[in-house]
Amino acid sequence: MNRNPPKSVIQILKQEVGFGCPVPGCGNPYLEWHHFDPPWCVENHHRAEGMIALCTHHHKKADSGAYTNEQLIEFKSNKANSEIVKGNFEWRRNKILTLIGGNFFYETPRPLVIDNHDVVSLIRDDNGYLLLNIEMLSVLKEERLIMKENCWENIGKPVDIKCPPSGKKLEIKYENGDYLSIEFYVVNNEDLFFEKFNCKAPDLLEFPLTISEINFNVGGLDLKASPIGTNIQNNQFTGCFSIHCSVGMMLNLGIKWRQNWNLVPVPESRLSPCPCNSGYKYKHCHGQLT
Repeated sequence: MNRNPPKSVIQILKQEVGFGCPVPGCGNPYLEWHHFDPPWCVENHHRAEGMIALCTHHHKKADSGAYTNEQLIEFKSNKANSEIVKGNFEWRRNKILTLIGGNFFYETPRPLVIDNHDVVSLIRDDNGYLLLNIEMLSVLKEERLIMKENCWENIGKPVDIKCPPSGKKLEIKYENGDYLSIEFYVVNNEDLFFEKFNCKAPDLLEFPLTISEINFNVGGLDLKASPIGTNIQNNQFTGCFSIHCSVGMMLNLGIKWRQNWNLVPVPESRLSPCPCNSGYKYKHCHGQLT
């Protein structure tokens, strides 16, 4: 049985804690699923009554025995932090300007696509809140960050991860140099926009403006997006501005990405499309003998 619960159970767990970590004073909207009654090591199960949604930080504490079952049951009914989540995410109902390595993409649901992989994408839930999806890429056969609709599905073994309760910033680093950061902040007017970015805001931008700033690095490749620009195979570009596009930065590099190798299911035929959604046949992607 896969440790990730089915979507129906996830929805129950998120709703009962008000869509934020229920540990008093937290409210982090990026959640994982803790099995406590009984623990996963005792029985593999996905019974919602014996599980609780927690952020990464408090999930680790729960795994180490920091909370009793009675405390966790009490946390499960704690929706007090839902107001914290609502408050921190209210501004994310605004239209979003995504900034990737010095390049701007306004109202773009798929701001970063590399070799058919949606590395960063945003969707709105039924209430208009923007939910974050992330798929980190790597040339190594190691687990990398996967997030779907604000929920952690996989992290792997990072050397550092930062995700404050506000949910306004996510930063994750791996030993080989793979790196990703996403930060949300607000610019209130055109003058402040010019002061921060040293360029005039296009007329179509609406203020106050929510910025989603994305920087990343792929270890072992000349592929990096930083505040000074985007570097791709000895080329650097910055200052691009697109508005109301379905896709922001789309890079077709022809690289056969190898992250999360062991998480890709084997299809019935080696000629089938690879389940990793790379666009290659399985035999030319995760089905290669290496």
